[in-house]
Amino acid sequence: MSELRQLIQLQKMDTEIAEKMSRLREVLAAQKESPEMRAARVATETAESELASATSARKKLSHELEDLNSKAKRSEERLYSGNVKNPKELSDLHTELESLGRRRDELEDQLLEAMMVVEDAQAVFDEAQGGLKRLEDSMADDLPQLKAEQNELALAIHQRTGQRKTLAEKISEKRMKSYEKLRKRHNGLAVAKLRVDRCMGCRLTVSASEVNQA
Repeated sequence: MSELRQLIQLQKMDTEIAEKMSRLREVLAAQKESPEMRAARVATETAESELASATSARKKLSHELEDLNSKAKRSEERLYSGNVKNPKELSDLHTELESLGRRRDELEDQLLEAMMVVEDAQAVFDEAQGGLKRLEDSMADDLPQLKAEQNELALAIHQRTGQRKTLAEKISEKRMKSYEKLRKRHNGLAVAKLRVDRCMGCRLTVSASEVNQA
């Protein structure tokens, strides 16, 4: 095989290796968490945090209302027990029960609002969690195929790299230096075919003198 044909064959190998390496990077990237999935995870975590905060606020109000009701019940029992005879103490109990009643009304309104906030937060969390799960399930479904393609690409690259080394050793050092220099300068393409008067690498028309030289 002439050295020119060897260079053409080498270029084919290098192009194939580069294409497989590019695809391998895509396959590896596809097995990692995508920006969309990271965004969905962040949204889920944020929604979960807001739900926990809303639930905590609702529980706090609920406990406060329970304590207030217990206190009001004790005051009512004391008021109507007949054991309190002092007029001022009776008046104080009445005043306290009225104050507790107003506070109860406030807490019940706040608790109702807090329950609505929890309900909305739960809906947001459920939607975010569902979206994340769909993405995770889709990735899980694709993973076996991606793994298989990864192994195929890695094996093909290994084999082609070995074949390239064997072929490169048959080409003169001078030609190889020129070849590698051109590859770096032209994005991996050092050798291209000439079809009539058109370069199949850059797709430009070549002059008649250059065609004759080639």
